[in-house]
Amino acid sequence: MNKKVLQQIDVFDVISSITALIRAEQRKKCTELRLQLVHFEVLDYLSQSDQYTDTPAATASHFGMTRGTVSQSLIKLEKKGYIEKNKDEADRRVIHVQILPPGYAILKQARTTELFNKANTIIEEVLTDTSAKKQLIYVYSALQKSFHSYPFKAGNINKFEAMNKANIFEVIEYMASLIRQEERRRCTELKLQLVHLQVLEYLSLCNKYSDTPAAIANFLGMTRGTVSQSLIILEKRAYIKKNQDTLDKRVFHVQLLQKGRNILKKAKPTELFNKASAIVSANSSIVAGEELFIEALRALQKSNDSNSFGVCKTCKNFSTKSHSFFCELTQEKLSKNDSEKICQEHDPV
Repeated sequence: MNKKVLQQIDVFDVISSITALIRAEQRKKCTELRLQLVHFEVLDYLSQSDQYTDTPAATASHFGMTRGTVSQSLIKLEKKGYIEKNKDEADRRVIHVQILPPGYAILKQARTTELFNKANTIIEEVLTDTSAKKQLIYVYSALQKSFHSYPFKAGNINKFEAMNKANIFEVIEYMASLIRQEERRRCTELKLQLVHLQVLEYLSLCNKYSDTPAAIANFLGMTRGTVSQSLIILEKRAYIKKNQDTLDKRVFHVQLLQKGRNILKKAKPTELFNKASAIVSANSSIVAGEELFIEALRALQKSNDSNSFGVCKTCKNFSTKSHSFFCELTQEKLSKNDSEKICQEHDPV
């Protein structure tokens, strides 16, 4: 592994890509179980909470949601028999939320344990440095310290105890959870649904072969119907524009407009990454560079049954001809911009 100090924000871009892949896999599992992703996340949070953090108010603070949104989620989870609410014995105004056995059962089915186990087997063959997980935990700590509201002390202690027993990908998932919280908080402020942010972010990263509704659904792990409804709303707000393919009229390409880029810039947790990067860079003992996260991303991609959605120029089908970029699969020329974006047809070298 390259022993350079972690100083660049690029590493957090890689973490964001890992987050998107984990989120897509999580959404697929939730869809199969007829469980909303937000409901899974609430159950997951409650499974790790204690008497200080198991209240609706603490849950809302953790996720950056409004109390009304959390209240609606808890009502649905209670109707399904996954949780129960109990009044505090000392202060009857305070409500504690407890997960019931059916809730733990659905949570176990929905977790991405299988994906993490496969990926961990792959990465252990590449990373022989036993300090790798310690480096990851430190990066997580930097993210946590940079978070808009520092987590509750009791929950924080439990989290770090859990991480010391976790594998590399479970630690990365903790990072992904923090990023999702910050994204959700920003979306709430901007009156933007989190799923809409994820669609806009994907469109900012994909190339011309991957900007279709079908590719968006595949990447995000959503049903085409859900994606279609999201695109209708985003188009009404003038964040995107749909264009019919010039050769195949059945295909539509989705273009991210400037207004969409502007809202995406406001919603992305750049400030969180900048603060965390500064903290990590200040510690000269941190030697795990961007390569650690890139290897983690590759391992996750190999373990995932879906397309890798890798960067075009890292694909087996990418080549250069007459000083220009070329795709051997489609037999078409590529622009420099397309070569640097992700593609659903990506075949890792």
